[in-house]
Amino acid sequence: MLIRIRPDLRTANSAIADGSMQKALQRAHEQLKPEASYFLPQDGKRTALFICDLQDESQLVGMLDQFFSHLEAQVDVYPVMTFDDLRAGFAQLDGR
Repeated sequence: MLIRIRPDLRTANSAIADGSMQKALQRAHEQLKPEASYFLPQDGKRTALFICDLQDESQLVGMLDQFFSHLEAQVDVYPVMTFDDLRAGFAQLDGR
């Protein structure tokens, strides 16, 4: 899964000032155990990207609620695959 988190600007500014943004990102990192994470400005907004291999999608509820509740963030979750996954998918098409 690719998880994109884009907090509200004013809420994020306050959260950075009071230290809660750092704590939220640390907690997310510990819970999601991402294979990779990136932090960047995107379309003029602070953005965090996490690449995660989740065993159960229901994990997202507890992990991401803090971003909705405390940072008023827009959170997007996209299924993604590696190149090996893509090749396996193509192989299934060949078997039709």
